[in-house]
Amino acid sequence: MNRKSREIEPHIVSEIIHCIGDISYGEVVVTIHDARIVQVEKREKRRFDFSSHGSGRLKPKHEEAAFRRPEE
Repeated sequence: MNRKSREIEPHIVSEIIHCIGDISYGEVVVTIHDARIVQVEKREKRRFDFSSHGSGRLKPKHEEAAFRRPEE
């Protein structure tokens, strides 16, 4: 991409779309220098709160199958 042409290369667009589709909570940061995309960061959030019942263990606000513990 040059200054005259503001077209973004297809592989960069694909990477940004992949990052956006890959997270449930968080942000995708696109860094631009001299009118060019030079970096894409994916920052995924994992937040926890205390369960109102049980032994006070931490419980994810947004549970995903990989993080679930069997009920005791």
